[in-house]
Amino acid sequence: MDLIPTSRERNAVAQRISRKIVITIILLVAGFAILFSVGLKGSLVYYLTVSEFMDPGRRTDLGDHFRVNGNVLSGSIKKHEGAPGARFILTDGRSQLPVVYNREVPDTFVDGSEAVVEGSLGADGTFVAVTLLAKCPSKYEAQNRLTNNDRRPARATPSSDPAEGGVPSR
Repeated sequence: MDLIPTSRERNAVAQRISRKIVITIILLVAGFAILFSVGLKGSLVYYLTVSEFMDPGRRTDLGDHFRVNGNVLSGSIKKHEGAPGARFILTDGRSQLPVVYNREVPDTFVDGSEAVVEGSLGADGTFVAVTLLAKCPSKYEAQNRLTNNDRRPARATPSSDPAEGGVPSR
């Protein structure tokens, strides 16, 4: 009886080990892909403008949970008496969406502010928000000015500095 394996036996053992390694790697990659997609699915919510949301054809493929962006219509905020939350109207200038939010309202939530609501459409046509994000107007206006190359505050008098586009005085 020969105890030393032949080269053919060694190759067979190596192939079995290689197959096991490949199968293990494939299963690990598949497992991580499934975990990633399940975790990501819960955090992804399609972002719509008010006009896009008001078009029923745009909503059909998106399920029943939405994220909608717009501006708070001036004079539309009605805070709940004795309880947190508010009713208001979100608009994008073309369409309006009545919203109810039953949690604590952020300090930056004021008339005319940009807001993002996340939730679902109620049976009466009112958007029932579970999340309300109010953007701080001063912060975003400053960022918009910087992206539009308007890096200097407006002046009441024209500049005489040629570097600023003015004409030098003589």
